Amino acid sequence: MAGPAGDVRFGAEPPTVSDIVAIAEGAPVVLDADARERIAASRAVVDHAIESGEPVYGLNRRLGAGRDDAVEVDELAAFQRRTIANHRGGIGEPLTEVEARAVVATRLAGFTRGGAGVRPRLADAYAALLNARVTPRIPSRGSIGAADLTALAEVAAVVIGTGVVLRDGVEVPAAEALADAGLQPVEFAPHEAVAALSANALSVGVGSLAAVAARQLAEAADLVVALSLEAVGAAGPAGNLSPYSTAVADARGGSGQRASAQAIRAALGGSRLEAPDRAVSVQDPLAFRTAPQLHGALRESVARLRAELEVELASRSENPVVDLPNGRLVSGGNFQALPLALALENLRLALAHVAEASERRTAALSLALAPARREGRTRVPGLLLYAAADAVAEVRQLAAPATLGSSTLSGVEDHATFAPLALRLLRRSLALTAEVVAIEALHAADLLGVLDAAPSGAGTARLAAALGASFDGRAADDLVRASAGLLGVGLGVEPA
Repeated sequence: MAGPAGDVRFGAEPPTVSDIVAIAEGAPVVLDADARERIAASRAVVDHAIESGEPVYGLNRRLGAGRDDAVEVDELAAFQRRTIANHRGGIGEPLTEVEARAVVATRLAGFTRGGAGVRPRLADAYAALLNARVTPRIPSRGSIGAADLTALAEVAAVVIGTGVVLRDGVEVPAAEALADAGLQPVEFAPHEAVAALSANALSVGVGSLAAVAARQLAEAADLVVALSLEAVGAAGPAGNLSPYSTAVADARGGSGQRASAQAIRAALGGSRLEAPDRAVSVQDPLAFRTAPQLHGALRESVARLRAELEVELASRSENPVVDLPNGRLVSGGNFQALPLALALENLRLALAHVAEASERRTAALSLALAPARREGRTRVPGLLLYAAADAVAEVRQLAAPATLGSSTLSGVEDHATFAPLALRLLRRSLALTAEVVAIEALHAADLLGVLDAAPSGAGTARLAAALGASFDGRAADDLVRASAGLLGVGLGVEPA
């Protein structure tokens, strides 16, 4: 939760998506007394297991297929380093520094839930990385979603001084970056290597950023629909507002549809479309009149993803997990976060429907612009519609299931969720859908401009004015980026 100085405090209450996003974007983090007590109590359980000699996976027994082979006491320290080094198998473009901070913040949040069994000193080291802005370089690919092992090994490698840090996009050896920040490497104690790696912190941390971006996109899509309605209404007897009425929303129910319909109505408040004597068709095409249902489904998919993320943030996902009430370490499979992976899949499918309808509205707007285009009075290139169609075709492909790609990696690792792949495809889908919606907004603003019909809605008037000022002879790509910026949606996510 947010502290009085703008920091984020991890304590008795479970962390939230908002906490992770705030830290990712630069907020400092503080571990309060409740968190420290829980971490210490969790570590005491591990220390007791060490003293008792009880066989425990990843503590005094090896990992994976070697799960029943003993790790001798004099080998425990070296075993931690070997475990970290062996798991540094990630490849591909690195996460951005914001995304990498989200990963570190999520793993630190997990330590505070009491399932990891790490020392308070190690939790402090992770907090110090965040507060000193020492950001691990984390390759984006390599995790199959049965804990984000390769990503978290890179974080652990920075803590012990053997990894790589990203500083303003430049790679710096971790030992140098730690020294520059006044930090010392920390040697992992027995069990801490497996505990540090045993979580879905990439899927949850970067997924938290994606959930916020998706919510912003859903809100932008509603505003753009309102602008498109004003545009087609200015061009002819279109823009019937009855599909956005409370009567229609209440007839079906559903929180997402109600919220979307209300947002579209609010954006059109005071507009000419509300005039009771206006000549209007009894029904617009489906891409217009079912926007609340489509965007409502998107909103509900975002809510589902956020709920699953917060389940994960509150959980103890480690294997083995510290069972504080009974004072023991228990092997399990809480790292298999299929509900989260399915929520990521579902959101991509909802985005495909939203993008498809947006492109169809753009086609209608482009057709209405055709006479002005022939006369050279338009500001949007005619073939920008083709770019939207191209993006929609890719979004459709990205909507295919990713979580069924499981393969057997060893005799014991025989199923995985592929949540990171589902997330990677979602990030690309978000960027493409943002492009499609931004292109629709440009077409709507251009049509209003050539008709000399300034929109009068409470939300649409401001948007149209800002979009009109953004044209200024820009190339298509710059136009789309400017439009997306005005809508508050990002286009910078590319496939890794």
